[in-house]
Amino acid sequence: MRMLLTSNGVSNALIRDTLVDLVGKPIADSRVVVVLDAILGFPGDSSALVGHLERLRALGWAEFDIASLFAGPRSLVESRLRSADVILGYGGSNLWLAHAWAATGLAPVLAELLQEKVYVGWSAGSMIFPRLLSRWPEAFDDQEEFDMFELEAVAPAAPLFDWFFMGHLGADWMPEDAEALAARGAARTQSPVWFVDDESALLVRDPTADPVIISEGHWRRFGPDGELLESR
Repeated sequence: MRMLLTSNGVSNALIRDTLVDLVGKPIADSRVVVVLDAILGFPGDSSALVGHLERLRALGWAEFDIASLFAGPRSLVESRLRSADVILGYGGSNLWLAHAWAATGLAPVLAELLQEKVYVGWSAGSMIFPRLLSRWPEAFDDQEEFDMFELEAVAPAAPLFDWFFMGHLGADWMPEDAEALAARGAARTQSPVWFVDDESALLVRDPTADPVIISEGHWRRFGPDGELLESR
């Protein structure tokens, strides 16, 4: 398994070099497919999305594909996923993205491809793998988003982790009590929470082991009782 869970994509040289190591060849020789479903349900200005895609494209991929899991028959979308070296799950709503993998019938394909491809998560794209994702709306005070997308239930796109990922630590638009929210969520679910900033990522090769922190910035690790265990 080769997973790189980021808060803000390939935001610095350290994360970029880690990605190249995971792929095993230069980005110029690699194909990426960017799965956009997490953001597509939100109305309003999409300028940030366009800028992020341009920044990602500027890394110089051999092929830069943009896909929705709902964009065509399952077989067509599956072929695009299988043709890529890197599957990148973009940010937005982790709840909707997890739902999209299940609703399209592509969740089993993702589980298979996670053993073969490099997966890069960008914010919400990094948040769809906890076994206890069904607890997210209540435990992390995210019921509004759950209701917005008229979801009846939520399940992980692939049930891999006994911990949760949160991104954008210290961002000026995050709530002032974001760290307290992370600690409460850990205690409510009795699961560790990794809370990283936009210059950090988690490297996962074995979902049963602790991830490796890749960071030029700041991060927090909360224990299952909500206690802060590690920080930088």
